[in-house]
Amino acid sequence: MSLPEIVYHELRNAILNGIFTPGQVLRQEEVAQRLGVSRSPLREALPKLEAEGMVVLQPRRGYTVAALDPEEIEEAFDLRCLLETELARHSIARRTEGDIARVYGIISEMAGLTTKTSDADVAHWFELNQKFHNALLMPAGRPHHMRALKNLRGVIEPYIRTEVRLTGDMLQAQQEHSQLAQTFVNGDVEAFVDLTRAHSQGTRNRLLQGLTRNEAHDPQSE
Repeated sequence: MSLPEIVYHELRNAILNGIFTPGQVLRQEEVAQRLGVSRSPLREALPKLEAEGMVVLQPRRGYTVAALDPEEIEEAFDLRCLLETELARHSIARRTEGDIARVYGIISEMAGLTTKTSDADVAHWFELNQKFHNALLMPAGRPHHMRALKNLRGVIEPYIRTEVRLTGDMLQAQQEHSQLAQTFVNGDVEAFVDLTRAHSQGTRNRLLQGLTRNEAHDPQSE
């Protein structure tokens, strides 16, 4: 990869993993220093992240990490659910033995991380989580749907990761993943679509409940 591409991926991962938080101003000199690069490749990476909705260019402030209110999060999840269920319906009909093996390989690796609490282990679990969902949906053969879904996930993911870090609870999500994997193997279209919808809605509900709890315990909100 070129240096701007490397910087793009590093900054994207830093946002996803909460190093740069929603609403934070990205002062280019500080970000470049933190990433160990000059400002030139950073200036090339930021517009790409803006196009994905992960950063926002603010007048007289420069770039900030995108921040969503609960209604926007709910809207984003509704759209994510529409895309995922449509992809699920086509994917399960076109899956191969190789696709099934890939899904099981990823979920097996994830299972060993569900009780881990280090930042590195949690970040690795989330990387595998994205690979798992991609493995379930890529067989649909709909790249435009997948591109739109990637952008939506990028906007929502920092909130999800923050909530999991606060609660340390990955077991519920892992149980839902196991059900998805088994239904994918069985080839039951309607059950797979229903579970895909339920998983998306369950993630949304846990996130919004967590945000409400955090706000209630935040002294600055009083």
